[in-house]
Amino acid sequence: MKKSIATNPDPVPTTPARSRLANALLQPRMAGLDFVRAVAVLFVLLDHSGLYAIGPVRVFDGGLGVEIFFVMSGFLITWLLLNEQAARGRIDLATFYWRRSTRLMPAMVLYLVVGALLLLAQGKPLPWEAITAALLYVMNYYQAFTGAQPHYLSHCWSLAVEEQFYLLWPLLLIALQGRGWSLQRALTVLILSLWALKAVLTLGFGMSDDYLYRALETRSDTLLIGCLLAVGLKSGGRWLAFFDALARQRWVLGGIVVSIVASITLLHGTVASKNLLGYTIEPVLIALLLPLVLIEARRDGWLARGLNAPVMVLIGQVSYGIYLYHPFIIHPIQNAVVRLTGSMPLAITLSMLAVGSVAWVSFRWIEMPLRTHLNRKMQHTRPSSTESSLVEGARVT
Repeated sequence: MKKSIATNPDPVPTTPARSRLANALLQPRMAGLDFVRAVAVLFVLLDHSGLYAIGPVRVFDGGLGVEIFFVMSGFLITWLLLNEQAARGRIDLATFYWRRSTRLMPAMVLYLVVGALLLLAQGKPLPWEAITAALLYVMNYYQAFTGAQPHYLSHCWSLAVEEQFYLLWPLLLIALQGRGWSLQRALTVLILSLWALKAVLTLGFGMSDDYLYRALETRSDTLLIGCLLAVGLKSGGRWLAFFDALARQRWVLGGIVVSIVASITLLHGTVASKNLLGYTIEPVLIALLLPLVLIEARRDGWLARGLNAPVMVLIGQVSYGIYLYHPFIIHPIQNAVVRLTGSMPLAITLSMLAVGSVAWVSFRWIEMPLRTHLNRKMQHTRPSSTESSLVEGARVT
């Protein structure tokens, strides 16, 4: 497993925050992002454990965790593609798709097989339609049109959204650049168009929450906001100056976090307010948050130490496996511990340790060896060390 970037403050305390952000963006692995991944996947686990609110305030929201992953996915994948194009003058689609497949497919196939065997051992029927949909990465539309019945593959809808996006976005990026269009303007128009489409589907056609929550056309705006962030930061100039100014106001980062919590608490009460307001405001706030995290992670002090805490970095590194494997682990362990001890906090803690351990074993002994073996077949298009690290860093769920 690759080691994370340790806290690395600039040698001169007066170095502008803009320079810290520029330096952070040039690193093989961006410090602070594993912390954000860890928070996102812990939100999913806590929500699915029934611990999603503190009093009236909804804090540990699994849907917010998915939003964070979507924004980060759009940002990192676009950053990777733009770096490749700058270095080589082109984007190698075959290599991109191959590396995405070798990153995601081994763990997915393992989860499908183990889950099917466990169901057979318990004498339960296999959800063949759902298994097929998961393998083809169309689980989001399968659930959107079938009512999202709960089973061990229910959470794979978000993986389907990301895979569909990975398939289409590089093609669109190449097409936009080939026509000489401004990526920032094109992405802005596309995001606004998708917001309008969601409004029409929600208010005009009364689409179900199952559909609005899972369909590519109603969730890809979140990924595209991450893409817009990457394009803007790559252009430098006003974007870096903007985040430079934000980072000088140390209260802004906390204010964004409070605003996100307020949004999921106040705006998720109805289908319309959640999809048209919450899922519009929150991705923008997350996109504002990410560069500030990159800046803070390279400063000195308690916040930087927290953002680079080894346990959070480790959780972030194996977050894909945690998200993927958790349905078969957390509830049986929680139920057993509660029966034995009556303590739900202990049950949640032990179940999280268990799913984290399984995810690490899968990552260390299955996913990485298979990925290394499969990628040897692509040695003629082997990326530079920076690109390899960015691919490694773009673990999203």
